[in-house]
Amino acid sequence: MTRSTEEEAAGFNSLLATMRQLRDPVSGCPWDLEQTQESLRETLLEETYEALEALSSGDTSSLVEELGDLLLQVILSAQIGSDEQRFSIGDIVDQLNKKLVRRHPHVFSDAKARTASEGIGQWENVKAAERKQQGKVEKSMLDGVPKAMPALAYANSVLGRARRAGFDWDNPGIIFDKIGEELRELAQADSHWRKEQEFGDVLLATAGAAVRMGIDPEAALRDANARFYDRFRHIERSVREAGKTLAETSTDDKLMLWEEAKAAE
Repeated sequence: MTRSTEEEAAGFNSLLATMRQLRDPVSGCPWDLEQTQESLRETLLEETYEALEALSSGDTSSLVEELGDLLLQVILSAQIGSDEQRFSIGDIVDQLNKKLVRRHPHVFSDAKARTASEGIGQWENVKAAERKQQGKVEKSMLDGVPKAMPALAYANSVLGRARRAGFDWDNPGIIFDKIGEELRELAQADSHWRKEQEFGDVLLATAGAAVRMGIDPEAALRDANARFYDRFRHIERSVREAGKTLAETSTDDKLMLWEEAKAAE
């Protein structure tokens, strides 16, 4: 559904007015009034994952709803900041807009970028200049990735940043050799500590391959988890319909049902 700029602005302003009413000390909602920046942390993370799930589902209606719930977290947090006289939604929007213009000199200035990778390179160059201007030349470009992120998502982010900085294999095929090398080292590990370390290297090498191929490993694993769930549910249903339990079903029969579920996909 296409809306005019004026309609979108009016809708956004109406949303801000609604949030101000919800946070009104006299007539607002008790729950909204109790919220703080800290209390919203868990909900923000939960809403992010729900939005990702909706994105993977391909259901436009669900995606619109979940993105709205995610936007709610930003609007509520901004209103809390405004109530505390620390920052407002205007500060957030203004800073974001300036950043987007500043980091896209190939769009808003005279720099050139013929491909997406060249555009990302411009972004990273501007970020490096910003760090220098702020006296943060010793700060790593990886420091901006929150270490509290899920490990696979963190690996995707830091490996992606390193690749954009030119830390990459010249020959794309080497990434598969690297995975094989890490798997051999895992097979040769002779202690639990060493096995854990080598297994981590296997996962990191695999995430690196995903980045090189333009695949989001977190999304890929989430999709694989969903397939596993569906296939296992098929096994459970089939076994139950046969009047048995999983424990009473042979391994060969369970594998046959697994392949049956795969074929049905």
